[in-house]
Amino acid sequence: MHVLFMILPFLILPQLPHYRLAPWGLNHHPTDVLKRHVEQIADGRHAYTVRQGGSMDGTNCRSPVGVGMMDGPAIEQTWESNRAVRLENVGETDVVNPWLSNGRNSFRTLGEIVSSAVDPGMTDREKAFALWFQEIRHRYHWAGDNAELGDPVKVFNVYEHNTCGNDSICLAGLWHQAGLKVTPARVVGHCVSQAFFDGRWNLFDGDMHSMYLLRDNRTVACEQDLVRDHDLIKRSHTQGILNPDKRANDEWEASIYVFQGKPEGDRNCDSGTSMNMVLRPGEAIAWQWGHAEPVKYHGEDKPKYPDMICNGLWEYRPDFSRDRWRKGAAAIEDIQACRGELTAAEGKKGTVVWIVRSPYVLVGGRLDVEGSGAKFSISWDGKTWKEAGLDLGRFFPPDGPARYEYRLRCELGASARLKGLGIVNDLQMAPLALPSMSVGENKFVYTDQSPGGRKVRITHNWVERSVSRPPEAPPSPAFPRDGGEAEGTDLVFRWRPAKDPDGDRIADYHFELSDRPDMKWPLSTNFYKLISNTPDRGKDQYTLPHGGLLASDQKYYWRVRAKNEKGVWGPWSSTWSFTPRGPSSPVDVTLAFDPDRSVGTLRWKPNPAGRKPAKYRIYGSDEKGFSVSDEEFKVVVGASKEVPSTRQASFVTEVSATEIAVIGAEVKLTNANRAFYRIVAVDEQGKRSGPSDYAEATRPILYSRPVTDAKVGSEYRYALSAIRSLGDVRTRVVDGKETMDYWDLEAPRFALKQGPPWLKIDAATGVLSGVPDCPGKVAIVVTATIDREVRNLDDGKLSWGVEKIVSTSTQRVGVATQQFTINVAP
Repeated sequence: MHVLFMILPFLILPQLPHYRLAPWGLNHHPTDVLKRHVEQIADGRHAYTVRQGGSMDGTNCRSPVGVGMMDGPAIEQTWESNRAVRLENVGETDVVNPWLSNGRNSFRTLGEIVSSAVDPGMTDREKAFALWFQEIRHRYHWAGDNAELGDPVKVFNVYEHNTCGNDSICLAGLWHQAGLKVTPARVVGHCVSQAFFDGRWNLFDGDMHSMYLLRDNRTVACEQDLVRDHDLIKRSHTQGILNPDKRANDEWEASIYVFQGKPEGDRNCDSGTSMNMVLRPGEAIAWQWGHAEPVKYHGEDKPKYPDMICNGLWEYRPDFSRDRWRKGAAAIEDIQACRGELTAAEGKKGTVVWIVRSPYVLVGGRLDVEGSGAKFSISWDGKTWKEAGLDLGRFFPPDGPARYEYRLRCELGASARLKGLGIVNDLQMAPLALPSMSVGENKFVYTDQSPGGRKVRITHNWVERSVSRPPEAPPSPAFPRDGGEAEGTDLVFRWRPAKDPDGDRIADYHFELSDRPDMKWPLSTNFYKLISNTPDRGKDQYTLPHGGLLASDQKYYWRVRAKNEKGVWGPWSSTWSFTPRGPSSPVDVTLAFDPDRSVGTLRWKPNPAGRKPAKYRIYGSDEKGFSVSDEEFKVVVGASKEVPSTRQASFVTEVSATEIAVIGAEVKLTNANRAFYRIVAVDEQGKRSGPSDYAEATRPILYSRPVTDAKVGSEYRYALSAIRSLGDVRTRVVDGKETMDYWDLEAPRFALKQGPPWLKIDAATGVLSGVPDCPGKVAIVVTATIDREVRNLDDGKLSWGVEKIVSTSTQRVGVATQQFTINVAP
């Protein structure tokens, strides 16, 4: 092994192309120090270490990856220290499948991507979580070439972005590779996959960086759980760590879950792609940080985040001074070589064809030619050729087919000569999969599969910057105490402030909580947070957005790291633990209606987990999947003109028993006589559980007390009251546009089935009215009927987010009857 370590003078910078790539190559500071490390390799496996100095690098100056749509960016990064890693064959024979690993970029095949996340012995649940969490940290939402973006190997290594359909394919393929069963969800305008484990389907949204837990705060919700109860989504943070907490986003996310039906079908990705490559003598690949100006890319849409694209190089420079150049050519005809120069055989037209083949998509190129009279052309199939100049860019337009290979033909006439040739192609690369370094010791492992010897040179170029040192880790928790207990689950996590060695202001904290001591993934997206995107912005704390997001008596682990005002992240704190104590959400919540007594009774059982409840708080609403609240709040109603955007408090009452009458003419409680109810348990310390699953009333129910007295000649009036459901906010496609509304709002139709001629009923409002014309007793029978529209959707198309109505029909929800007698006085 031969190692060369150099400090490059600042004046060399303009001569090195990778130091001019945007944005990092254009970001200079007078104290920057340019460094280079050269490693000579002669073995098929070669491990070495490179030390990077300074205090700033691409890792500690970069946020986690976000979704990149709605209200948050794809990433926030202030500096990158890496500039280029060049791997070149300087030997005499081909180098087969070389790779340079830093321990974080082993994504060459589908199997490697799975192995990088999945440890031996993991359960199916752990595999599903591990692969989803790896996915959301290596891709963001942006469109491109659909033919490319459903391949995990290409997404991880080349593009680092795709949209929901392709992401659902990628995640499904990774789960399949890990041995899990997969099925698609059916969501309006969106695509999501589900994995089967623990005897049920479990939904993970890789595109929106989301997953949702049931009320036990462990079981992952499936599609049908979310369709039934939108609050499971509304109580969760949606759309990624870089999106601020915003209920409107969560309500939109909930609205697209509408399909009621059993899971069917499968989903999978291509599995044969690899990052295999062969380097001929004189051939090299350069992984580079930054992009050309303008950025070179492949895809139909101009990049929203160009700085998330890296333009590397594929370079081939055959050495005409030695006969080995012939082995690198695909075809040679009537060519002679003399003193390092190619010419045509006497009286002939000479031709050489080279094949250029790269595992990264080709997005540009050029020819460096020394000589005169040579003519070049390019072919994709070896049959049809197009004349090429020195600039090859027009052959790789962004919206053209993805190119990984082409043929270059050189034709030499009688007076032409070719003394030197460089075939240089621009590549698109995903920055998070490059063999990067960070401050400190960096261990690399080079491998290849060459059958014989090899001679490889690897050159690392980077910039050391010490403008700002990272803040220290927060030293200790303030609450909960490490290893201690916490009362309740409506917690405010607090920690001792991090200190910055340069006195810089602490600008943000990154908070994570898990039920695993190894912190491999967060408990849910509520516990994978940047504090700057919460109401606690600027504070050394994180307030949970809702109570009941943690399970009582379950041990949890959490940690925090700080970022200073210069954009530099510090190390994680120690991992702290605690156990919350308090009641758990009541279970077996039911609502039974006794038609003989016209009374509906809500019943439930205390949860055997957690602390014994002392009392219970009841909440009621006509909205399916409602969120409990003790005060009014704003909601999204979409296009609805009937449902107000201010939701009133839903509290009914507080009781110590495990049942209460909530429906009936004699029930005078606020928010009683509603369609849906939830229960919150309260212990002796006043700590509340999260809300229970909801209980649903049969509908309609006529709960108003009839007016039974009337007088001849005076107007009689009785307004019937019926329990009905508002439904929940859902998304449908109207005139080609996704539209949110309370589409399932129930409208009872009232009818007078028996009564005197003078009595009429308003079918829409249920108001009985009239003027009696004679005394006596009159028997009255009225009904309320609720029907609903049933839309039969094409579930195959809906699995790809496309709403297509196959048929519609009307279904009877129910009929309620009320009988009474009116006593008409003279």
